[in-house]
Amino acid sequence: MKYFLFSISVVLLSACTSYYKTMQPIAVNTTCSDTIKPPGIASAWFSISVDVMGKHISGLLLIKEMPDQFTRIVFTNEVGVTFFDFEFDRNGKFAVKKIISQLDRKPVLETLRKDFYLLLGFPFQDEMQAWQHGDKLYFGVKEQSEQFYFTTSSGCTSLHSAEIGSARKRKVSVTFEGEDMRHPEQVRITHFTFDMTLELKRLNKDAD
Repeated sequence: MKYFLFSISVVLLSACTSYYKTMQPIAVNTTCSDTIKPPGIASAWFSISVDVMGKHISGLLLIKEMPDQFTRIVFTNEVGVTFFDFEFDRNGKFAVKKIISQLDRKPVLETLRKDFYLLLGFPFQDEMQAWQHGDKLYFGVKEQSEQFYFTTSSGCTSLHSAEIGSARKRKVSVTFEGEDMRHPEQVRITHFTFDMTLELKRLNKDAD
């Protein structure tokens, strides 16, 4: 366990290929963007597997929408030890309710904050821009030095992914499986600037 927790706090640099180089700005189709944008995740239990630089950890993840419109995200192991308990308010403001000392590092917290901020669709509450990238449409907003995107086909038929990128490279991708994006059967979060993936699978367990 201690080796895994050490690994998760190590950030590696990747190659500097310009993934977004060929993107072309286009007019925003608000009918498409409003229909396709990530709607957030309804209250649910998931099994979660995390792989970081060859190390593995698994457990249970609770995403819970609270009556005050806050959202809690709690990661525990199978015997009930809480690794972290995070909270987002309705506008995406982040708070740490509890975290084990091995994960209480600024780079780790910022990485996890962005992952769940993206997963819950908080970046896409603001006015967006749009781009064509190959056979995909990208909609996104800029926050500081990063761009938060979600993607669909040129026909705007379904949500393909949500992403975080810099001006030159893709950093994080979130993909969903299932017919209802509010209630996905599986979610995969992939990091491209260092070796880390998170896989979530919905459990038939009451989250209320």
